[in-house]
Amino acid sequence: MLEKALRNYWHPVALSTDVTAEPQQVRLLGEKIALYRDDEGLVALADRCVHRGVALSGGCIRDGQLMCPYHGWHYDRTGKVSFIPALGPDGAIPSQARVQRHRVQEKYGTVWVALEEPVADVPPWPDDDWDDPDWQVLVVGSWLWQTSAGRMVENVIDFAHFNFVHTGITELADGPFIKPYDVTVTDDGMTYAYNDSALVREYTLHLPFTLHDRKVVVAASGGVTWTEQNESESESKIGDVTTVSFIASPTDRAETLVVAYLSRNHSFDVPDEYFIAGSSEVLEQDRVVVEAQDPPELPLDLREELHLKVADGASMVYRRLLADLAAGAAGSGAATRVAAMAAAG
Repeated sequence: MLEKALRNYWHPVALSTDVTAEPQQVRLLGEKIALYRDDEGLVALADRCVHRGVALSGGCIRDGQLMCPYHGWHYDRTGKVSFIPALGPDGAIPSQARVQRHRVQEKYGTVWVALEEPVADVPPWPDDDWDDPDWQVLVVGSWLWQTSAGRMVENVIDFAHFNFVHTGITELADGPFIKPYDVTVTDDGMTYAYNDSALVREYTLHLPFTLHDRKVVVAASGGVTWTEQNESESESKIGDVTTVSFIASPTDRAETLVVAYLSRNHSFDVPDEYFIAGSSEVLEQDRVVVEAQDPPELPLDLREELHLKVADGASMVYRRLLADLAAGAAGSGAATRVAAMAAAG
């Protein structure tokens, strides 16, 4: 049921820089998609020739159209077959000779696809960092994880593992004990914040799988995370903000395309490569533990795994929000139920 609901959301399928005039295969929710650019922009077609089921992404662009590598059938950007060599130039093309065209758009340096009519736009960036000249914004990269998108996102919304998985890199400054914090359910997800005495981590989650982690320096501690331990001559100062953003795209039930971004209002003299390396190291540490989780799909029934009321508070709310999506709940009704559950613990 969750998979059905996810078809109505935009999901990233590739970095913009990786999409060219040469067709390539990407996957979303188990479906194969032929993705390429033509003179009019992006094209995303079902990657299965209607004739003999061959992957169209293995073909090439001929006269501005996608040509199947098996029998040379030509597909225009709408998914309709425009030429069948075996019929000749004047041959009558069957009306059913077409494949599905998927919705596709480009935003934040990434290509997004929605398999069904979207119920929400591509999630926004905090304070519109992406278009603000006072911020340095970059696409860190993309990776394939052998786990579900839900498991990946739950990992990045959880800070109780920092002092164990990310020792010496992004630890909580005041130790592993988790103090009480409040989770607020929003129209499209949830928000919460955690103050570890050096950083305030402000989390914003947009359903189903977009998470922004905004780290605000509130005490010049000398550096307890890699975002403070930079190569700049000036030490991190109060008011410095670094936002790491993660979007998990469900290529399949137990495989996820992870796209990571980073924005900052400081250390403009530090090469982007420093922050890319730091993000990549943290994500690799996360990947090892998350891929070891059993089962790979995130259990939405809270009774299936043991939870701690405080430390796992955000995770519990997130699972209930996904469960509401799966059940077809929406709007204020879902928010009311989740808020009541969070308040009751």
